[in-house]
Amino acid sequence: MIRYSLGLILSILTLCSYAQPLVSYYIGSRSEASRGQRFKTIEESSEVIIKGVAPIPYKVVKEFNPQGNIVSSISYNSAGGKTAETRWEYIDGVKLKQKHHRYFANIAGWREEVVNVEYDQDKFLPIKIELLKEGKVFQSASLTSDSLGRIELAEVYGSTGAHITTEKLIYIVQSNMIRVMVYRANGQFHGSWTYPMDPNKEFNFESVARQYYPNGDVMVETLTNSMQGDQAYFYEYQYDSQGNWIAKETYQVTIGRNNSIRNKKIEHRITRKISYY
Repeated sequence: MIRYSLGLILSILTLCSYAQPLVSYYIGSRSEASRGQRFKTIEESSEVIIKGVAPIPYKVVKEFNPQGNIVSSISYNSAGGKTAETRWEYIDGVKLKQKHHRYFANIAGWREEVVNVEYDQDKFLPIKIELLKEGKVFQSASLTSDSLGRIELAEVYGSTGAHITTEKLIYIVQSNMIRVMVYRANGQFHGSWTYPMDPNKEFNFESVARQYYPNGDVMVETLTNSMQGDQAYFYEYQYDSQGNWIAKETYQVTIGRNNSIRNKKIEHRITRKISYY
């Protein structure tokens, strides 16, 4: 069985329970922090490692603008075929204007999603998000911002124009956290999601405990209430001259006495080719 990192597991479980809040298309991370010069391109080659099975490689090629925001991400399968493509457009290289995503579904073929963001012309704050699927409006949201210019409320409407949910955003600065609380049109609580305020700073899922290397990279991930004998994930890295990692290996391990690491079994490997501005 293929196992994934604890953070990814939690994300998948959340998404299976409810669809993502529409506002997540705006507040989601669109940059990657560099410890040196800004990234220009990153080519990531990944492979899942299963004992007795040949590794299955896949590749993602990302491009960034001079402001540090991603403008393109293309995914390839092990045969070199394109499986997904995402492109971002910005105003002045910073304010998200449009996100265009295409992906290949085995039965349906190529599918398409487009996200458009509209801004107030005076204060230049986001006032509307629109999600289109296959060229038709699927959802839209009218946005309200607080005195600091942060989105605090999103009223979400379906394809027919009917009000379906309300998304309320709570900013917890000391934890670098945005909590999105979603309510149905009748006021019933629907679910909550958590995002980092600054994706390039430390951020933890409440159910995941992390240990870090001196440079700030994650070393160990466990469930918050883990005990001796429980499983965890351990990460090892190699770095380039800029201090950015160019190889990352994920191991499933067992937590031993005094939080020692035992029974390392490699599960996933990523290598990166990086170019800089």
